[in-house]
Amino acid sequence: MSTSLLICLALTLSLLISCAPKIGEQINKRLVDPFDETKNINVHFVTTRREMGAKDRCDGNSFGFITDINPHFGICIVNVPAKHIIGDISLDNDQDKNSFFQFKGRVNTDDREFLSKLKSSASEEVLVFVHGFNVNFDEAVLRAGQIKYDLKFPGEVVVYSWPAGADVGLLGQVMVKSTYDLNFTEAKINREPFANFLNSISSIGKKIHLVVHSMGHQVVLPSLASLSKSGKKQFLSELILNAPDFDKNEFELILSDLSKTSERITLYCSPGDNALVASQKVNGAPRAGMCFKYSGVDVINVNEVDDPVLGVGGLGHGYYSSRPILTDIYQVLLGVSVEKRLFIRKSGPKNGENFVLRK
Repeated sequence: MSTSLLICLALTLSLLISCAPKIGEQINKRLVDPFDETKNINVHFVTTRREMGAKDRCDGNSFGFITDINPHFGICIVNVPAKHIIGDISLDNDQDKNSFFQFKGRVNTDDREFLSKLKSSASEEVLVFVHGFNVNFDEAVLRAGQIKYDLKFPGEVVVYSWPAGADVGLLGQVMVKSTYDLNFTEAKINREPFANFLNSISSIGKKIHLVVHSMGHQVVLPSLASLSKSGKKQFLSELILNAPDFDKNEFELILSDLSKTSERITLYCSPGDNALVASQKVNGAPRAGMCFKYSGVDVINVNEVDDPVLGVGGLGHGYYSSRPILTDIYQVLLGVSVEKRLFIRKSGPKNGENFVLRK
């Protein structure tokens, strides 16, 4: 090789190295907002809950527990306090805004205006959150706001709220089994509306991340499989499954379709999840979130870090909004490989999961 060619190659390599962006610079460019002060956050919502009459509010009097014929769209404006403890969504409109979540208003839209607002956002990312069993509309909205704030997520956040929950009366709270059955039925009813929503939001040209919890997988997973079978591929960036209350065998049957819908699937599981243990007894089959290995899925056991936070996670089921999980999801959204993320270690070959989130 001639000297002139070596010099040319050396200069080219030097130029490529000098032009390559540093990881820190990339993150700083992506995360412009420090999220270090109390702020109002727009939580976009899609809900199939029947409206209860309060058309200008996002509290418990806005949407109920029965599926409506047509979805409702809009924005809930949520005050997220800078002093909140990670995982806590204490609401009080009459107390200090720096210590309590507050609702600051609601803007109703139709489906076209809803998509237009997301499409015109300066950010290239959208995070869709689907809640689980026995979650009221207002709680789902507050949780979505907390997740956006604590993740320092730079894009828009959308909560898809299906009719989970129960009447506030004593009888509705005591009869957990009947509430579970009712929620399970509503979840299945919502598969087609959710598939329609995903199909529409995937057309706006943004990077879509989907975060699901608990029984919300009964809404989401069959919808994704159906879209995949219809020919829709790779329309999600990150698919993040938290404590999926979904039949393990059914999950394995549709996994090949699910894998075609997203660039990566992350599943957080816990063998100490008492809610899933109860679900297994009710449904007569193991749940996907009880820690099993699945081909092409990053299965992470979070049992070590699943400590209750102000009551959240007391069943070993509410960990998805806690500091340890959000810390890992933050890295997931940055595209970091599971082996290279903080506090992750490989699990043993005989264990159900691939990885463990260290305490």
